[in-house]
Amino acid sequence: MASVTVIFIFAVGLSEVFRFERGIAVTADSSVTVISGGSTNLTCTYEVQGTSVVSLEWRKGATFASGTRVVRFQTPNFDTVYGPVYGPPVYTAYRDGTISSGILTLQISPVIYKPNETEIYWCRVVVTGGVIVKERSTTVTIIVPPDTPNIIGSSSMTENIETTLTCTADMGYPDDLSLVWSNGGSPIAGPTTSSSASGSHYSFASTLTFTPRRQDNGNNITCRASRAPWILGPPGTLGPIDVHFCCKMVSISCPSRSASGNIVQLSCQSDSSNPATVLVWSTNNPVQTNPTGPVLEDGNFGGYETTLSLTTGALTKQDNGATYRCCAMTTISCAGIVCDSCVLNVEYPPDFSVPTVMPNRPVEEGDTVILFCSADANPKPNDFITWEKVGSLDFLPSVYSDGASNLTLSSIRKEQAGSYRCQGNNGVPPVVHSSTVDVIVHYGVGILNKKDTSVGANTGFNATLVCEAKGHPLPRMTWQGPAGVEITNQTEPGRIFQADTIIDGDDMFGFTVRSILHISQVTAMGDYGSYTCNSGNGIGMVDTVAIVLNDKVKPLPPENVLINPGTVTESSVTISWRPGNDGGEAQWFFVNYREVETTAEFDPNTQARIDNDAYEYVIKGLRAYTVYELEVYAENRHGVGKSITRIFRTRPDSPANLGIVVTANQDTGSVLVEGIPQDGDTSTCLQLEARLTDQSSWFNYGDCLETNTDLAIQEVRSSYCRNGFCSLATSAISVGGQSNNAGLIAGLVILAIIALISITLNVVTIRDIRRSRGPPRENGKCAPKGKHISQGKRAVVHEAVEYQDLDPVPLHVLAVSGSRNPGTSAYASISETATAFSRDKLRIERELGQGAFGKVMLGKASDIVQFGTTTQVALKTLRDDADLMERGDLLRELDFMKQLPSHANVVKLLGFCVDRDPIYIIMEYMTNGSLKDLLTSSRAKGKQVYSNLHGRSKSLTSRDLLKFAKDVAEGMAFLALQQCIHRDLAARNVLVGENMVCKLSDFGLARDIKNKRMYQRQSEGRLPIRWMALESVVDDVYTTESDVWSYGIFLWEIVTLGARPYPTMSAKTMITKLQEGYRMPRPDHCQDEIYQLMLACWQEESTARPSFTEISQKLEKALESPHDCIALSDYQEFQYEVTTPDSPDERI
Repeated sequence: MASVTVIFIFAVGLSEVFRFERGIAVTADSSVTVISGGSTNLTCTYEVQGTSVVSLEWRKGATFASGTRVVRFQTPNFDTVYGPVYGPPVYTAYRDGTISSGILTLQISPVIYKPNETEIYWCRVVVTGGVIVKERSTTVTIIVPPDTPNIIGSSSMTENIETTLTCTADMGYPDDLSLVWSNGGSPIAGPTTSSSASGSHYSFASTLTFTPRRQDNGNNITCRASRAPWILGPPGTLGPIDVHFCCKMVSISCPSRSASGNIVQLSCQSDSSNPATVLVWSTNNPVQTNPTGPVLEDGNFGGYETTLSLTTGALTKQDNGATYRCCAMTTISCAGIVCDSCVLNVEYPPDFSVPTVMPNRPVEEGDTVILFCSADANPKPNDFITWEKVGSLDFLPSVYSDGASNLTLSSIRKEQAGSYRCQGNNGVPPVVHSSTVDVIVHYGVGILNKKDTSVGANTGFNATLVCEAKGHPLPRMTWQGPAGVEITNQTEPGRIFQADTIIDGDDMFGFTVRSILHISQVTAMGDYGSYTCNSGNGIGMVDTVAIVLNDKVKPLPPENVLINPGTVTESSVTISWRPGNDGGEAQWFFVNYREVETTAEFDPNTQARIDNDAYEYVIKGLRAYTVYELEVYAENRHGVGKSITRIFRTRPDSPANLGIVVTANQDTGSVLVEGIPQDGDTSTCLQLEARLTDQSSWFNYGDCLETNTDLAIQEVRSSYCRNGFCSLATSAISVGGQSNNAGLIAGLVILAIIALISITLNVVTIRDIRRSRGPPRENGKCAPKGKHISQGKRAVVHEAVEYQDLDPVPLHVLAVSGSRNPGTSAYASISETATAFSRDKLRIERELGQGAFGKVMLGKASDIVQFGTTTQVALKTLRDDADLMERGDLLRELDFMKQLPSHANVVKLLGFCVDRDPIYIIMEYMTNGSLKDLLTSSRAKGKQVYSNLHGRSKSLTSRDLLKFAKDVAEGMAFLALQQCIHRDLAARNVLVGENMVCKLSDFGLARDIKNKRMYQRQSEGRLPIRWMALESVVDDVYTTESDVWSYGIFLWEIVTLGARPYPTMSAKTMITKLQEGYRMPRPDHCQDEIYQLMLACWQEESTARPSFTEISQKLEKALESPHDCIALSDYQEFQYEVTTPDSPDERI
C-alpha cells in the first residue's frame, strides 16, 4: 500500500439535531471522511436537563474494543479509559453533582484502511440509574490516495501545436477519485478520469490535449489525485516544459541622420523567442559579416532577446540611401520571416564637380564670362553654393538652382581676373570649396614709369634707360633712338643692347616687364636726345614714353645705409651710408627723421645737410621707446636723387633714468634691486647682465640659467626692457670688497633680482607698423648674412637668400650665453651624456658644403655605432667667420635633436663634441644629399626662358615624388607627436639616404612647444619667408599648423622639381598677395587631388588645415592610385625659372 502524508482532515456530513429525551439531548457527526493513515476527532455533544450524567463513552462498532472506549463517571468524579489514551477527552467538570452539559471527543490516530471493513463509532450518554438514554453513531469513510501519478508525454513543445499528455495513478481507493491537471499552478479544466479495479484498490487514468502558449514556457504540468475537497498525495510532474516560440518583431535602431566620415553602429534587436533568434544583416541584398557575435539577454516567457550590432565603415556619400536589413532566422517553423530595415540618411558636405567657364579661353576687357559649378550634397538647402574670388572675403552675386550655381561677370575688367571657386555650406562641416577656375583677362599695355623720364650721363660714361610696362599677354618692348630709328641688339653690338626681364606677374594677372636699354660710353654727338619706349601686346593701342638722355646727371641713392644697433640709445641714433654715383658733380646729403606713429611726412625743419665726407650723422633729441623713420638722399646741381629710408625704435629709458637702483654687494654675494615701477605693465622687466671673473664678455643673467649655480661674478649691470627690447646697460652700484679667491655667488638670489620679470608680450615689430601704413618702400638694402656656394651658371637662388630678415633692425644683442674660451659656461646647456663623443675617434675627410648658417663635413667615426667598426658620418659645424649668436643657434639645434627619439624619417643624431672648438654635431650620413639638389638635378638642362619645349625628369617618377612627400609627412607627424615644431621645413632641409628614404634635418629653427601650443620668436635672425605660414610672417606665431603650411610649400617644391616658391614675386609682393588671399596656382602637370592637398595646407584659418597624419594617409591613397598624380612628361621647366631675383639682404 502506498504511504501517505495527511495534511488536512475535514469532518463531513450532517450533525444529528439535539432531541431531548428524559432530559438528555445528544448529537454527533453522522459521517466523517479521513485519509488512511491520518487522524480524526469524533465529537459528541450532549446537554442534560433535570437529571445527572453518570457516564459518557465512545465505542467502535458493537463492542468496546480495546483503545476505542472512553467512559466518564459522575461518582467518584473520575474518567476511566479502556485501552491506550487516544484523547484526551474533552469534557466539562462536574459541579456539586449538578446536571452538566459538554462535549466528549475521541481522537483516532492512525486511521487504518482495511478492505471491506466499515468503520462505525458510537457515542453513548448514561444518566442516573444506568439507563442508556441516548446513543449516536458516526460512520468513518477511509480514503486511500493512489501512488504518485505518472505523466506520459514530451516536455518539449511548440507554441500553438497540440500535444497529448496521459496521467496514470495506481492503488487508490475508493473508485470515485479524480485526476486533476494544472499548468504552472493553474487548474486545467476538461479532462476526465477513468478508473479500473486492481484488487482491493483502483487504478486511474486521465488524458490531456494541451495546446501550449509562449507564456507556458518554463511551467510545470502537474497531475494529482483528488476527492473533493482533498488533493490527495504528491503530484506527478512534467517539466519545466520547453515551449518553442518565434519572435514576433525585429527592430533596428536607425539614426535619423549621420554625417559623412562618421562610423555608425546599427543595432538590431528581436523580441523574445525560444530558442534564441539568429539575426542576419544584409545591405542592399549582400549579407554582411560581423566580427562580433550576438548578445543574448533574458526575454519574456523564459525566452531570449537577441541583439546584433553592425558597425559601418566611415560613411561616405555613396552610403546615403543604403538599405540595411536585419532578419530573424530560427530553427523552428514560423509564420514568415520577420525583418526590419534602416535606410541611412548620410549627410555630407558638398562634393563639387570641376567648375567650368564660358568661354573657355582668355577674354578681353568688356567681354562677358559665365562661370558654372554644381555640387552633390545632402541636405541641399537653398543657396548653399556661393561664389568667391580667391583672395577676396566677399561673396559674389550668383544664381542658384537645384545644386548648381551660375556666376555672370558682365563687361569684365582686368581687376576681375583671378581664380574663382564655389563655396559650399549645407550645414555639414566642413565648409568646402570647389577647385578653382581661372578667369584670364587680356588687356592692353600700360607703361608704368612715365613720371621720371630724364636720365643723365656724362660723356664717356655708361647710361641705362629703363622702361616698365604691364599688360596681358606679355608686353613686347621696343626702343627708338633720337633719330626715330628702332634700336636692336644688332644696332651697335657690344655698345648698345636691350635686356627685357619679367619682374612681376604671371599667366593669371598679366606681366610687368622691365626693359633696360644699356648704352656704353655715351657720346655727345649721337647718344643724347629723346628715346622712345614702345610697348604692345596686340590688345588695344601701343603705349609709348619718351625718355630723355642728357648730361644733367642726378646723384644715385646712397648705398649701404645702416643703423648700427650699438648706436641706438633712448634719445639718439647714428646713421651711416656710402655715397652713390655723384653723376660727375659735387653732391651733398640730407638726413631727416619722423615719428612713425604720429607723423605721415618728413618735416623740413628737422632736416640736416651734410657737406663733409663723414657719411654718417648722429640724430639727437629723440623720445625713448619710439619708432622712427630715417631718410637719406643726395643732391647735386642737377637735382635730388632718390631717398633711402630706414625704420628703427629707440631704446627704453635706462634703469637709472627710471629711478631703478641695482646694488651688487661683493661681500655678501647678493644683488639688491630697488625702484622697479609697479604700474602693472607686464611688457616690462629688468634684465641683469653679469661678467665672470677674468672674462671680458657680458651675458644675460637670469633667463639662461635653469638651476642655481655658483659663479664667480666680477661685475653686474642691468637694462630696462619693454616687449623684449632693452635699454643700454647700466652698471650696478658696487659695495663691499672682494677677496682674491672669490667672486659673487650668483643664483642664490636670482629670484629677488628679477622680481619684475613677467610674461613677455608679442614684440611690436616693424612689419606691424608697415601693415598699418601700407606697403613699405623698396629701396632699403643691407649686406647678406652668410656665404653661399655657386651652383653653376643657371639662375638659382642661393641658400642664403632663402632666409630673409623680417625686421629692418636686428634686436640688439647685449651679451650671449657663452664664450669661445674653453672652460667657461659656453656649453652649459649641453649635458655630457652617453652621446658625447671623443674627437680622437673622428677623422675629417672633406667639406660637403656650406649654407647660410654653417657648414657640413664628411668624416669617419670609430666605435660610434658599433665597437670595432668605422662609420661614415656627417659633421655639422660652424663656418670660420661665425659669430657668437650663430654658435648659440648651433647649440640650440643640438639640444633639440637630443630630445628626439629615433624615427625612420628623422636624421639620427649619433653624437657630439662640445668640449672645445670647433663644435661638431655628428649625424648619420645621407648618401644622396639634399632633396632640393636631387629634384633640381633631375630636370632637363639647357632650357631657355619662354621655351616651349617640355622638360623631362631623367630618373624620378610620380611615385618617387609622392613617396618623398609621404616620408616627410610621417617625419613631421612624429615631430608633432613629440610636441615640437620645425619652423624650417623645405626641400633643402630634407636629406635622402639609402633606398631613397627621406629624412628631416636642419633643426636650427626648431622649437619645443610641450608646455604651450605655440612659439613666439624672441630673437632676431633671417627667416625662410617663402615657406612660412601667413600668421608666422604677420604675427610671428609658430605652431604645428604653421608647419603644415610650410609642408604645402614643400609639396609644391616636390611637384615642381625644386622650383623656388612664388618664382615671379618679390618677397614683399608675395606677402601682400597672400594677405589678399592669393595662393600659388596649380602646376599644369599636377593632378587636382594633390593641388587640393596643397590648398588645404594653405588655409588661412590654421585650425582648418589637415594634420600630418591625415596628410600621410591621403598620400598613401594617392600612392595606391593606378594613375600618376604628377605627370612629369608635361613638366615645363621654363615656367619655374626665377626671373625676379631677391636680393640676399632684402628685408620685409
